[in-house]
Amino acid sequence: MSASTSVVLACALCAFSAASPIAMADERGPALARGQEGSKPSQTHDIERLIAVEQLPAPVYAALMSLGSKLRILQIEENIDGGVTTYEIDVLIGETYYEVELDAEGTMTASEIEAWIVPLASIPEGARAAIEEEAAKAAILEVRMEIEEDLGEAVYEADIRRGRRTYALRIDGRGTLIERDITMDMLPPGAYWALVLAARGGRIVELDEELHDGKLSYEANIVIGGVEFEISVDAYGNVVEVNYP
Repeated sequence: MSASTSVVLACALCAFSAASPIAMADERGPALARGQEGSKPSQTHDIERLIAVEQLPAPVYAALMSLGSKLRILQIEENIDGGVTTYEIDVLIGETYYEVELDAEGTMTASEIEAWIVPLASIPEGARAAIEEEAAKAAILEVRMEIEEDLGEAVYEADIRRGRRTYALRIDGRGTLIERDITMDMLPPGAYWALVLAARGGRIVELDEELHDGKLSYEANIVIGGVEFEISVDAYGNVVEVNYP
């Protein structure tokens, strides 16, 4: 661990209160966990918060409804920056996932395709085999394809339901792991205790296993006192990276 990373983590841990139970969010994860914080917009500070459909201004809601009858609203983030409010909204229209941005008057200021729902049989053999192996006898609920800019190629994400748990597996076309949702009981001991320590006084709302440069790391989104940050550790609990808003 570098000296600078140690200082950042130490400062973060100093701000944590006495230990409290750590709860993983349900399968909607950070959307629910952050929404429960319930912080009220400040007149002097920029705000980023998740809100419910019912909290949208009428013009914004009307603009969304005009996108078609097959629209599903997945997540809404309200951003207040310098007194100007915008809404970043994840939606599913038919078989395509979009992220759209609207201002408070309902004018769309940006739109981007995030992913497409695709049949399992249509994806490359390596990716299909990896998904089927991961799922084993579990249910494969949905497979999505998106273009990964960093890789310059298509990647695939499958939602898998195993018992009462639903999680996502993200792989490239050859079937190589990029990211997998996991639970605390799936962590190596070193990573487990490092994240338990980091989450004292708060809760882990999202946990992923990731592969970078051939090495596995474990990234947790942690909410403490209404502030969410990301911490990544290796299998031995060494801190790889810490990111704050």
